[in-house]
Amino acid sequence: MIRLVARREFTERLRERSFLISTGLTLVIIVVVVALPAVFGFDNPSEYRISADRASLPVAERAAVLDERFDAVVTITDENPDVTLSGGVIRADEEPDDDLVDLLQVANQQLDANAPPPLRLETTEPIDPDRDAKAAVAFFAILILYGQLLTYGYWVAAGVVEEKSSRVIEVLLATIRPKDLLAGKLIGIGLLGLGQLLIVAVIGLVMAAVTGVVDVDGALVGAVALSVFWFVLGYAFYSCAFACAGALVPRQEELQSATLPLTLVILVSFFLSFAVLDDPSGTLAVVTSFLPMSAPMTMPPRIALGEAPAWQVIVAILVTAGSAIALIPLAGRIYSGAVLRTGSAIKLRDAWRAARS
Repeated sequence: MIRLVARREFTERLRERSFLISTGLTLVIIVVVVALPAVFGFDNPSEYRISADRASLPVAERAAVLDERFDAVVTITDENPDVTLSGGVIRADEEPDDDLVDLLQVANQQLDANAPPPLRLETTEPIDPDRDAKAAVAFFAILILYGQLLTYGYWVAAGVVEEKSSRVIEVLLATIRPKDLLAGKLIGIGLLGLGQLLIVAVIGLVMAAVTGVVDVDGALVGAVALSVFWFVLGYAFYSCAFACAGALVPRQEELQSATLPLTLVILVSFFLSFAVLDDPSGTLAVVTSFLPMSAPMTMPPRIALGEAPAWQVIVAILVTAGSAIALIPLAGRIYSGAVLRTGSAIKLRDAWRAARS
């Protein structure tokens, strides 16, 4: 029976216009974001702050003159500089932008007609040549996971309310147990979300390869595969909660308020993931990677950037999967106690007691 319910949910949602529109819009966004910058160079001028000693000051000043050619704005200052010029060396804490390095190299060459040696680059942190590509993958993973978790979690809740308000649920529960109905609904919608995510991932990789924005290699494919895996974990955790929220209200008009706490949790995790993207090895990144609410969106960027040790990845997976498994029977009980209640919204405590009785 679970398989029949899952098939029904999958096929019904697949035919819905909202699914086709969301899939089309997502693919259009992927194509636009990946292709247009590479084709037309749609970028705002980059702002660079340069510090220089007296001997290197002419190089910095020449770079400030040439900045428009590199679509940049150069400021010479000693306050929080991106790079420091000293003794023919470009010094920085982390690897600076390639455009900034190229600008400084051109400025250095133009100051001396005798072809001086190129400026050397020294960084406090080791240079990762694939850092930008990894950051791009992490950024897209965050956006896609946020959209998928929020969209398909809401679809689960909306499907429950739709069946409840139309009284279809009474017919279904005459032949199937509430827990089995819930399981089939979650599996069917989850498979649809997984299929859509796989399509988006494949199209994104193909566009990246065609435009040359990112080198599509084994590491990139692996990072994308891990993002898909984390969607499965995140969906398993959140979908049960969304189903319970849907079972507690009798009408679609009340669904938004019922799902608001879950939406806010996902939204907070979304913003946390950008903080993790800036500092993937920091305390915030590590802590949020072990919380089942935020791990599906904060661990993938850490993995993509190579900042998550294997033991942390394993622990995060175990914690998130274990939380989802523990939530399933609780959600099943609340769903069973609330799904047949009509008239007005039911409290969580009353749903729990109704299932027990």
